[in-house]
Amino acid sequence: MHLRDLAFQSKNRLTEKHKMSQSQSDAIEQRTVPRFTISPATENDLADVIKLFTLYAESLHIDLSFQSFTEELANLPGKYAPPTGQILLARREVTEPESLRSQRDSGRGIVDEINDPSSRERVAALTTVANGINGINGLIIPESIGCVAVRPISFSPPFDRGGPDVKRCEMKRLYTLPSTRGQGVGRELVREILDVAQELGYDEMYLDTLSTMTAALRMYEKYGFVRTEAYYHNPNEGVVFLVKKFGAV
Repeated sequence: MHLRDLAFQSKNRLTEKHKMSQSQSDAIEQRTVPRFTISPATENDLADVIKLFTLYAESLHIDLSFQSFTEELANLPGKYAPPTGQILLARREVTEPESLRSQRDSGRGIVDEINDPSSRERVAALTTVANGINGINGLIIPESIGCVAVRPISFSPPFDRGGPDVKRCEMKRLYTLPSTRGQGVGRELVREILDVAQELGYDEMYLDTLSTMTAALRMYEKYGFVRTEAYYHNPNEGVVFLVKKFGAV
């Protein structure tokens, strides 16, 4: 199974969300287009998926070896593959001047280090030309800023809850870059993956998080998740288990 199979065929999941900056000056300073999109990961997104999953794991400050995390990365999409799973990526569009500014600053650092006047002049000239071209074309570069995934789940003793006809799934790897926090990216990822789970025919969605992640807990509760008993063995302290039953009031 390849990552290109991750595109959910029954519905185009491309969703564009417009996010306005607090002020026009902030938008100019950040030099970003104030919107992001959410869509299924493809084979070409493998590097971005691995990067974001890794950042997610590092942000927890816990050992995920009990979840065979290394093997998960090596075998993507694994259990997240269609027709029973999916990985979603959030992307924002960054305007070319921001990219050129980073390259220019990097170029200046190299030039200063070697102290070559001719090289300095060349970098300045190339930057001027590139900025002029960008001003005409308005080039935009996509950047992956968040992720979330869904996979099927089944319970084994002593966590078996009966209901063999109940189709269950698990939300995994919800993460957004720190620079995008507070812009609604996480909320929209949750909303979208809930829609995906229902389209895949699941009756219940489970997840686990840490009690210290109070903002995440509030968000999950907003989307109808309630606390439940442990559904698998997690050796860490302060783990909160949640479930959402689709169709429940």
